[in-house]
Amino acid sequence: MPKAPALVYIEKPQRQTLQGRVAALPEFYHLGHATFTKVGSLGRHEHPGQFEICLIVRGHVTWWAQKRIYELRGGDVYFTWPDEPHGGLHELMHPCEIYWIVLRIPKPKTRAARSFLHLPGAEAIELCRRVHALKDRHLRGAEKLAPYYERLFEHLRACGSLDVVHARALIQQMLATLVMLPLAGDETKGFIPPGIRRAREFLDGLPRPWPTVKELAGLSGMSVSHFHACFVREVGMAPMEYAHRERLKKAITMLRDHGATVTAVAERLGYCSSQHLATCCKRYLGKAPSQMVTGEADLKPQKQR
Repeated sequence: MPKAPALVYIEKPQRQTLQGRVAALPEFYHLGHATFTKVGSLGRHEHPGQFEICLIVRGHVTWWAQKRIYELRGGDVYFTWPDEPHGGLHELMHPCEIYWIVLRIPKPKTRAARSFLHLPGAEAIELCRRVHALKDRHLRGAEKLAPYYERLFEHLRACGSLDVVHARALIQQMLATLVMLPLAGDETKGFIPPGIRRAREFLDGLPRPWPTVKELAGLSGMSVSHFHACFVREVGMAPMEYAHRERLKKAITMLRDHGATVTAVAERLGYCSSQHLATCCKRYLGKAPSQMVTGEADLKPQKQR
């Protein structure tokens, strides 16, 4: 049996991708892994006829699809249906580690579904049906899918005949696991320590003066080091980064929807000056306030699919 055609593997610092077509695995289009250590760019894009399934290993990102905004953190799974425009809010990618894969998953009533991933007809159709029937694109359980992505890199890079068999089996198992994951909004997804919940709700109120991490730790009933580690694990970012992001989201709303000046917004939200607010906006959101109030200005929450 001839060796399957090789894919294009590109490796850069903190980023690896595999893309191309494999004759014996026509469902596959793209596989990637990247670690973003600073704010980057993620503009509007779509995948014609293909699903994109992303895992957020750690960190925090804000993405949009179908005019709905998704706050994603480590442990989350996020996917887009074929042909859907999507991207980063304000075209930004925040510091995080992610995996992604782009696959063609046919609709269950189509002819292509009968031979999906070389499964027996009834099983192929059922797997396609379960994927297309997912109620929301935001799930929990990235840790359950990450091993499949890691091994897909191993086998698709080699891309011998048996490697393609392994890759096909891994995609089958990955999708079968995906359709069993809980929705991110499901309260059964996990226990959040009450102290972390109290601290987060306190920060959501945009308190003035700004609290210190020591004060937040005291509110949570934890030591500073234990509080910081728990907050990062549960929320996906450090406490003060979360505090800035919440205030800056409020700042953008005030600038965009209410026509307030940067100086007035800075004073109301506890920044020492308009320059301080602008500096924090650049640091945590990647753009100046004036840039943030354009672009996604028409993006408003919409009923989920």
